[in-house]
Amino acid sequence: MVTLILLAACVFSLIFGIGWIVAGKRGTAACSRRTQARVVGIYESSMFQEESYSPIVEFSAGGQIIRSRAMTEKTGGPGRVPYKEGDLVEILYNPENPRQFFVPGYDVNMKLWLGIGSLGAALILAISALILR
Repeated sequence: MVTLILLAACVFSLIFGIGWIVAGKRGTAACSRRTQARVVGIYESSMFQEESYSPIVEFSAGGQIIRSRAMTEKTGGPGRVPYKEGDLVEILYNPENPRQFFVPGYDVNMKLWLGIGSLGAALILAISALILR
């Protein structure tokens, strides 16, 4: 019975893992246009009672000026953001929706990492099911 439960959990982890990986790849694949953005500030917020930071960038795309923060917030002080106001950074954005962008080398694709973690969990569950059979 335990083996059957572990195998069922393994299948669910596989399904969720593949789904997260596909969603993560689609999100970044849509961001196909490169451009330069200027860091115009550092966004500060409180996440889980700890301060977190991300760069605010401004760039021109599709005839409009986009000003938004990077999707990844890093904790551990503003020094964790490797940019300062006025820096130029390369970004990739979605030409259909320029507000969807990411900063290569800075932003983390959480959906992709959740998928990889789910696949790792599926492997551990499968090995546990084999051991307990």
